[in-house]
Amino acid sequence: MKHFLLLTAFLFSFHFSKAQTTGPDNEKLINYYQSQQYGEAAAYLKGLYKEDTEDTKELSQLAYVNLMAGRLTEAENHYLKLYSKLPNSVPVLFNLANISIRRGNDEKAKGYYKEILKADSTSFNAYKQLAALSSEGNPEEKMAYLISANKLNQTESDVAFDLCEIYFKMKRFTDAKKVLDPALKADSLNLRLLKMKMPIAMSTLNYKASIQTGQQLLSYGDSSSFVLNNLAKSYYLMLDYPNALKYFLIAEEKSDGNETLFYNIGLSYRGIKDYKNAIPYLQKAIKEGISPAIATYYGLLGDSFEMTSKNDAANAAYKKGLQFENNGTLLYNIALLYETRLNDKKNAINYYEQYLKTIDPVKLPRQVIFIKNKIAELKKF
Repeated sequence: MKHFLLLTAFLFSFHFSKAQTTGPDNEKLINYYQSQQYGEAAAYLKGLYKEDTEDTKELSQLAYVNLMAGRLTEAENHYLKLYSKLPNSVPVLFNLANISIRRGNDEKAKGYYKEILKADSTSFNAYKQLAALSSEGNPEEKMAYLISANKLNQTESDVAFDLCEIYFKMKRFTDAKKVLDPALKADSLNLRLLKMKMPIAMSTLNYKASIQTGQQLLSYGDSSSFVLNNLAKSYYLMLDYPNALKYFLIAEEKSDGNETLFYNIGLSYRGIKDYKNAIPYLQKAIKEGISPAIATYYGLLGDSFEMTSKNDAANAAYKKGLQFENNGTLLYNIALLYETRLNDKKNAINYYEQYLKTIDPVKLPRQVIFIKNKIAELKKF
């Protein structure tokens, strides 16, 4: 039915030229369109019309069938001819913009959408598409287009969601709520909008609304980490620690865990005064919060100090690295520093012995012998 309506629009939107003596077989075209044989329809019309036709009806039909057949270059050529004759035609401009996007030329598409707005400043779709094409590095431009689109249609969910997201990131929570409310009123079962409602409600201190929305989403089958975490946070902020812990733990089951989640679980255990269970989660949070490469960073920092003869600073940096990882390289560097630069044989022996415990004797037997001999040598003096 959709293709039939499109066909009808194209067949009868233009009057036949009086000079035209032979037109297309409309029944044949309908069959092509209904069976989605656009390539065949394009070949049929191409054989029927002159190659250099300037007739707007013929150009429209040729442009349409080529576009639907995926022949973007041919479709664009026909639409450009139409554009030269009908420069203010919004449908022609929309099709040219669509072709440009499909061919990867977003800037060209933006130009066509801006031409549409010159012809029709109330074109919601033009503003929406311009917002979608706006660079991530230019959020002000994207927001301006979204605001214009939202003013024209407050109930369109995609625009409302995107604008809410921008306002939320800008901490303009009241503005986000003003945009969200009419869109959600028009589509109360829209899960994207409901999920957006949770953090906005929390940010405006309406924790009960956030909890109600979270429970609603769960009843609709959305038990994503986003929903569970925000629901748990809302309970926590209401000082309902048992429910907060319940949903944080469910979120942990559904994910690999992370610093923030472990921290929140630890806080929730503390909220119910279960300090024994709080300890391992807080320890996990600390571990997750530390970069696994930080010991290496301190090792490089210590070596840099050592190369500039700042031996005490080098020693401090190496030992700081050990607080994050019992790193054999750091232990060796400290031992070598004590031996060769600080002339402290006692501490050198101590750290060589610690380093020895980190060496796998099966994989590095020569290294074990080397360090043992070094320790024995230092103990002679």
